[in-house]
Amino acid sequence: MPSKPRVQKISSLVTQLMSRRGYAQLAVGDDFLAMIGTTVGETLRSAITVGNVKKGVLHVYAADSVTLQELNFQKRAILKRIQTDLPDSAVTDLRFRIQS
Repeated sequence: MPSKPRVQKISSLVTQLMSRRGYAQLAVGDDFLAMIGTTVGETLRSAITVGNVKKGVLHVYAADSVTLQELNFQKRAILKRIQTDLPDSAVTDLRFRIQS
């Protein structure tokens, strides 16, 4: 007796695809970049790249040391903006590094 094919909801399949391919992470990264950009300005926004969130820490990569210093100077404002505008993100801290 042949077994029935397993039927899945399309929503669960889309969720699996998004997580496997990393599309959700890219979309969230764009949101974080927009929040940081509105806080620090467009000139600095072009010099940063947003990484992953690990254990509540958002990793942000700067193009040079001047950008890194400016990000550290505005860290509280950036974090407050992210926590206010994206409360589901669960970001508790920011870590800035120079992109190599």
